[in-house]
Amino acid sequence: MMTRSLFRQGSILTIDDVYHRIVEIIGDRLQLRSASDGALHEYSSQELLSLYEHARLKLTALQNFPSEGDGRSSQVPIERSLSDFSELVRIKALRKWKYLTAICPDGRLGLSRKTLHESLRMCAQQIEPGNKPPGIASFYSWRRRWVFGHLDIRALIDKWELRGQRPRADYPEALRELINNGIEKVYLTEQRESKVALRDWINARIKKANLARPPEEALPDVSMRLVNRFLDQYERYYVLKRRYGARIAAQQLTMFGKGPECTRPLQRVEVDNTPLDVLVIDEATRLVLGRPWITVMIDRYSRMVVGFYVSFRKPSVQSVLRCLRHAMLPKTYMSEKYPEIRGVWPCFGLIELIVCDNGLEFHAKDLEVACADIGTHLLYCQPRTPHLKGVIERFLKTLNYSFLHLLPGTTYSTYEKRLGYDSVAKAVLTFRELQQALHKWVVEVYGTTYHRGISAAPMQRWQEGVEVDAPELAPDPQRLKVYLGQVAKRRLDRNGVQLNNLQYTSDALQRIRGDKKSIEVIVRYDPDDLGDLHVLDPESKEYVVASCTTPDCAVGLSIEQHTLIARRAKAHYAALPLHDAMLAAKLELREFTERLLQTRMVLKSSKKKSNAAATKEALKQRAEAAPEASDANTPTSSESSSISDDILSWLTGQELSCYDVESRAVVGKNG
Repeated sequence: MMTRSLFRQGSILTIDDVYHRIVEIIGDRLQLRSASDGALHEYSSQELLSLYEHARLKLTALQNFPSEGDGRSSQVPIERSLSDFSELVRIKALRKWKYLTAICPDGRLGLSRKTLHESLRMCAQQIEPGNKPPGIASFYSWRRRWVFGHLDIRALIDKWELRGQRPRADYPEALRELINNGIEKVYLTEQRESKVALRDWINARIKKANLARPPEEALPDVSMRLVNRFLDQYERYYVLKRRYGARIAAQQLTMFGKGPECTRPLQRVEVDNTPLDVLVIDEATRLVLGRPWITVMIDRYSRMVVGFYVSFRKPSVQSVLRCLRHAMLPKTYMSEKYPEIRGVWPCFGLIELIVCDNGLEFHAKDLEVACADIGTHLLYCQPRTPHLKGVIERFLKTLNYSFLHLLPGTTYSTYEKRLGYDSVAKAVLTFRELQQALHKWVVEVYGTTYHRGISAAPMQRWQEGVEVDAPELAPDPQRLKVYLGQVAKRRLDRNGVQLNNLQYTSDALQRIRGDKKSIEVIVRYDPDDLGDLHVLDPESKEYVVASCTTPDCAVGLSIEQHTLIARRAKAHYAALPLHDAMLAAKLELREFTERLLQTRMVLKSSKKKSNAAATKEALKQRAEAAPEASDANTPTSSESSSISDDILSWLTGQELSCYDVESRAVVGKNG
């Protein structure tokens, strides 16, 4: 309680929680003796007032040092202020205080009862005109409480919060056991049943128990008030832990303090991804493509967005790497790509630490290796602790609520907010227009809006930090492009490297291949520019550049654009008459080959049946023609036998056609 003590000889006060007694005052100098070691300390009045101003000096109402302790005072809690009470309580306390300060301002009362009664009547005319003055007995009671409270007005407050509390009834032991048993079996479970279900369970058990008890010993039904009274005896953490688990209990009861402090830009960058609350349409067909995903990196020091990446694919390591590359490189493309945006996006440089959650895309090996290559550290938060990266979580909510929910075709965050809004019918933004709008909002709206957390605009805080401690740049942007690109394994052969239906060659690839037919190589490429790629030389362990053989189809194009162009070209070809003619020709060729196959199978089966008869007939004809050969050209018997054996061996292994049999017979007869 506050006292009215002044700096006077013999007073006891505390300096830095150590008791001191004022032993002597000489002019403006005061000597104080410490209760901890008995040493004398000299202060001036201004020095004591300065300590008092900084809450290091406190006045006490003690007459002597405490008999126990080491001379240090315990921390005294700060009591409630008068404004913390209800209005009726404040009015009554102020009324008493006004009477007391008017009649006995220092607490001393030297008036008779008759004089006091007259003084109360006169004060009532000024304090509360038209009302009766308080009684003498009431005034004596007020004064006694006020003096014992060291003239503190809070001693006059009525303790209304203690009224109405009756002594707790002595409930039967059987009823207590039933209630506690119900709390353990029904309420403190993972089913998380309600208090109403708990009350009904207890009353059902009471009715069942009363069947075996005499009427005069029957247990009464419990009310919700009684159930709450028993539940209040349980610790809040214990109840939450039994119903929701230790993690939820800790989150509900833990007070989150201020996050880590940063002293320079890009010292700590937080990253996360979320689907955008807006529908995007196709530029050509005007059909709804759906909700795109965004991966964002934000600087904790300045709250400035340093990079983002938007696509229709779910978060992956490729989206994180592309966002990281966008964050670390200058955004000079804006003046050419978005000339209508007047602002400049000055955020770029090497990131010291990236804070992320435990998503699969952040635990990918490619991301860890890429960050190690460029010298960036990765910090993973504990599972289910979004408050550890609260800056990016709050920004994603701001992005949706303050920007995307104002665009046509927004899906809002919940069904209750969307109500009858037809998001599909109102969708008008194309993907390119969404990208342009995001750049403009980040640079010219969010970056220039006052932020309470840093007491400045993000753009202003970034520029101030850069002037004092500017971030470092990557020594070689080409090296950064390689390390943060996508990785793939391909075959290197005489056609070079094939990737995404594109061919890449160079003199360096010919040197790597040498005289081998083909080898497997590691390829790194920029998914935002397919004009060239980098191939790792297995011998020198260095990357070499290979250019696309069709630069018109690759330079400056992203992999998504290339895939879309190829898909559209294929769809356009399918709609041409050539495609239909090609399908008809394929069908005719198939029918032609099927007819040939069937004819061939019929001929083959007829040959197998006539093979043995044709061979036998040929031998007969040969035997009949042999004796007729008697001219000089006829071979000897040994030669004839040899020829016959050769013919027999050859005939037995051949399938003779009708034409072969007939021709050989004619030859035999004609000699």
